[in-house]
Amino acid sequence: MRSITYLLTGVLALTVIGCTPEPPTEPAPDSQSEKKTTADEPVVVTRDPHKRALFGDLHVHTSWSTDAFLGGNRVGPRDAYRFARGEAVELPSGIVTQLAVPLDFTAITDHAEGFDVIAVCTDEAHSQYDSDACENLREPDNVTDFFISAFERGIKRPAPRNETLCGPGETGVDVCIGYSRVTWERTQAVAQEFNEPGTFTALIGYEFSSLVREFGMLHRNVIFRGTDVIPHAISSNDVRNQADFFAQMDAACQQPCEVLTIPHNSNYSWGLMFSRTDEDGSAYTAADFERRARLDRLAEVTQQKGESECQTGVGTTDEDCGFEKIFEPCAPGQFGRCASETSFLRNALLNGIQLASEGQTNPFKLGMIGSTDTHASDPGNTNPRNRYAQASNVPFGLGVKRLFEAAHPVVGPIRRTGTGGLAAVWAESNTREDIFDALRRREAFATSGTRIRVRFFAGDLPAEVGSQADALAIAYERGVPMGADLAAGLAEPRFWVWAAQDPNVVSLDRIQVIKGWVEDGEQKHTVRDVVCAGGRVPGDDGRCTQTGASVDISTCEVDDSTGAAELQTTFVDSDFDGEQNAFYYVRVFENPSCRWTTWIANSASVDLPDDVPATIQNRAWSSPIWTQQAADERLSLGSR
Repeated sequence: MRSITYLLTGVLALTVIGCTPEPPTEPAPDSQSEKKTTADEPVVVTRDPHKRALFGDLHVHTSWSTDAFLGGNRVGPRDAYRFARGEAVELPSGIVTQLAVPLDFTAITDHAEGFDVIAVCTDEAHSQYDSDACENLREPDNVTDFFISAFERGIKRPAPRNETLCGPGETGVDVCIGYSRVTWERTQAVAQEFNEPGTFTALIGYEFSSLVREFGMLHRNVIFRGTDVIPHAISSNDVRNQADFFAQMDAACQQPCEVLTIPHNSNYSWGLMFSRTDEDGSAYTAADFERRARLDRLAEVTQQKGESECQTGVGTTDEDCGFEKIFEPCAPGQFGRCASETSFLRNALLNGIQLASEGQTNPFKLGMIGSTDTHASDPGNTNPRNRYAQASNVPFGLGVKRLFEAAHPVVGPIRRTGTGGLAAVWAESNTREDIFDALRRREAFATSGTRIRVRFFAGDLPAEVGSQADALAIAYERGVPMGADLAAGLAEPRFWVWAAQDPNVVSLDRIQVIKGWVEDGEQKHTVRDVVCAGGRVPGDDGRCTQTGASVDISTCEVDDSTGAAELQTTFVDSDFDGEQNAFYYVRVFENPSCRWTTWIANSASVDLPDDVPATIQNRAWSSPIWTQQAADERLSLGSR
């Protein structure tokens, strides 16, 4: 059935079965045309010491990911980079489209676990091209069975390699690694070809995709600073557990190699992503925590398979934590296909400062980014009206109904998935070095798909800092930005938050601050509005009244005249304790607009499912600012 195809190509592979895929649109991995690189030419790039917001996507799959390939995607990395740069590209759906505003940076992060298969099975000149293993990839008898079989193999540690393709034993392992390196080198070459300092940044990366039972995942995107990278893309085929992944990555990426590992979809980790123990139950050592603190500097808090900041009823009563959720809270003793506390970033941040208060290194000192996790080679394509295609052989209304009823064995109900998020940084320039350094220092923020801009500072700031012409100079000189540690010694630091709407969408509703701290060994957190549009003022409960904006569900027309193009304020924490381990981050809310499911339901004149909201309040999340963190002061990013 190929009805509303390619909403999430690959992720939704089971709903897009039907037509025989066309041959790959790009040369095979080991063809000579793919091995050449474009030499860097000297470029003069203007740098802004006060930095500017750059938007990108660090989680992008193309036809070089086996799950996307199985879903019918034959659009390779070159076209994906072209799409990111704003060019019109024909997507797997057959639609030719382009971004309204180009991205500033992108990383193609195809799954390393399939690099060997892709290298062999998409190259007609390869001796194994006509093997049964390759035929089964290109034209599987049953895609559902293929996925289930892949997961059954993938939950083993190390995940077994393809003996049918590479042969048995250690010799077969070496053969598979050799095939994988072909795709890895090709990935680097294409990124180098499209990297244009000052204009567009193509970061080199890939995805590490270890699987757990009940179709769970412990996935990380691996992003490198420059062209000095590891020789072999370490995958779940190589490691015994998560600690082994960090140890191998740390050993392989020695100077001048620099790398970040960015966890995502912790909501599908069944509590394992942010647990104090490894996936096999073994305890993390102090060395494990130290490596993880250096490598895991950020987490992908939102993408098309849901949002992982927090969940109402899972360690919090925060009603705004009900945003874009896939699973219900776990019942007592339940493992898998449910939401548990150590699957969410806010709880991880709390666990991290508790570890710090116990004198340990904080392995969960994480900034926030978003990305799409697209499997359709279209980075940054978060437009809710641009995520589906009408099949010629199925009536549109019937196709939409089928889509709303569809459930992927891995992802779950398709209707609960989203359009994906974006990663944003405050960087001096649009270059690999400046963007990577901004990510590493966590001067980064996430959005749920729109281009809200948000700044967040704390320190010895004047109350009127936001109204001064040199506000940014003052903020950087007398304070610290998001992602940093607040200097000790301030009795009452002042916080400054500023946000601006995406000019192409609805206006802003409000800004919240979330504080987490540990008091007498107990984890606590608060949520309060600090500034709201339309003259609304937070009440005694710390909340503003509901926005006056409205949405006509039948047409998706928005009346947000009470919203704001910009919001900013300064505030102090009357309960601030300089001796307490704590963190602060902000959420910025847009006014409501139609969710993608409403757009498509209206287009097809079908009823919207009862279990998905008609509207969505898109938002941005800043990275936190931390206080105290005594144990982390021993951590040197430049040492091993």
